[in-house]
Amino acid sequence: MTSRRGSVLLALRDDDSRHLLIPIDPRHTLPIEPEGQAVTLSRRVLEDDTVRRAYADLALVDDRMEDLFRALCAEVLTRISAEPERPVRALRRALADWRALLSGARRLLGASELAGLFGELSVLRDLVGADPGAVVCWTGPTGSAQDFHRGSVALEVKATMSPEGRTIRVHGLDQLDGGAGTLLLSWFRLRTDRGRSVPDIVEEILGLCDDPDSFLRALGEVGYRHSDADLYRTRVFEPVERLDHEVGPGFPRLTTASLRGDAVPAGVGHVDYDLDLDAAPAVAARIPTDDVVRHLLEQP
Repeated sequence: MTSRRGSVLLALRDDDSRHLLIPIDPRHTLPIEPEGQAVTLSRRVLEDDTVRRAYADLALVDDRMEDLFRALCAEVLTRISAEPERPVRALRRALADWRALLSGARRLLGASELAGLFGELSVLRDLVGADPGAVVCWTGPTGSAQDFHRGSVALEVKATMSPEGRTIRVHGLDQLDGGAGTLLLSWFRLRTDRGRSVPDIVEEILGLCDDPDSFLRALGEVGYRHSDADLYRTRVFEPVERLDHEVGPGFPRLTTASLRGDAVPAGVGHVDYDLDLDAAPAVAARIPTDDVVRHLLEQP
């Protein structure tokens, strides 16, 4: 069918995501909006050798709701046919009426979560740049105590957007417990007024790694949906400082072994604590950044 600006399109992208594209005036303001668990609405510009056209892009982000998306598209098309001069108005009215069905448990990652993910992906990008199979080293999404593991080496990554201080939050008594193996700690300070977005580094890793499906599944485990990339592109990060440490004897930390009787006192639950990386024992444990990738990739 057609609206005043041209033909309404149904599209399937190369990542298998489904889209309803409604032509709009190039000057039409349309901010990116999450519309619920099932879909997002954004402005998209497509062009070929002869024409450049703007669209309101209604995209399905949860494949489990494909049937709902088909029905929603049919409803949108019906409303546009009745109001062809105001297609975006017709679309928004349909979304408003369907909001109860579209709402659900879907949640976008917040700024601090994106910053932490950016730090982890910065390390992963270094790893896959040297070894395309290194995606398997990223174990944080599976619930492991540290973010990366390979052989007897583990790596925990922390990131902050604060312009001051070098204090990290440690979650649990096992996060800085490497057992009999080697434990590394990488810390990033990120600025937020320039740099790259999480989707930028995700796409780079997808182009470098040899198991993109496993990588996308891991992203899903941490709450990042590749189909939400456009929603995250406006938040950018740039590392302005990085410190790397080998966490060994004397490093300031709490572990089960450091407690009396090697046990958490009765009645005490999860233990979180703050650690100052400017403390003298932590400063003494700093290592060159290149050693992080070397330690991990030299493991069998």
